Amino acid sequence: MFKIALLKTTIFKVARLKAATLRTALLLLLIFFTNLSQAELKPFTASYTTQWKMGWFTIDIDAQRKLEKLNDHRWQMVFQAETSAAKLVEKSIFKLSAEQRIQPLDYQYRASGLFNEPDRTLSFLPQQHTIQDLENSLTYEAAWQEEIHDNLSYMLQAGLDLAAGHTEFTYPVFEKSKNKPFRFRVIGEEELKTPEGTLQTVKVQQIRRKKDREIFAWFAKDKNFLLVKLQDKKKGKTRYEIKIKSIKM
Repeated sequence: MFKIALLKTTIFKVARLKAATLRTALLLLLIFFTNLSQAELKPFTASYTTQWKMGWFTIDIDAQRKLEKLNDHRWQMVFQAETSAAKLVEKSIFKLSAEQRIQPLDYQYRASGLFNEPDRTLSFLPQQHTIQDLENSLTYEAAWQEEIHDNLSYMLQAGLDLAAGHTEFTYPVFEKSKNKPFRFRVIGEEELKTPEGTLQTVKVQQIRRKKDREIFAWFAKDKNFLLVKLQDKKKGKTRYEIKIKSIKM
């Protein structure tokens, strides 16, 4: 009788343990699929205030990021920053896969005033694995990598990857004439007070070889992981800082 009772007790404990394990597994799956359901692009218009330190003086700049859907698979991202002394416009047209991976197709960069740099117009050709510089009639084949990004698209992909639960990610970003690995890691969560109210954010740091420069980005969890703050520091001093002013989604 004692052995039968002991056997029943053991079976009960095992069953209870398996049930607890199953509940834990189901909970983890629920969290996983909830994150996946959040990992999707949504059109938005976000306005920012920017302070740019140039030597002994600071420039205040109004900026805007606008994302819109062109058709079933193509999207357009536009960044504009303007002040009386400078103007910058960047545009990226990209394709979004069913797995929520971004593939840039066309990129434009136009700057004037204090931001004056040569125009850049790039075409990304995934089937040929090449990038064409249309301003200078150049073709870059060796620079191609899987999941390569332009100077705008990688930040959108970072928001998608954060929503999917990733804590570290690396993107090859084509800039000017070559690609560079942009590495990021999550360093924590932070509550930010903004004109849009208090936002729960994920703070991300760009991992760089040179330790004297630090770049941080804050993505709002309750705004579809939209970029709401960006800070660039060199030797402990802020070079520029971008803060959210308004959001329309």
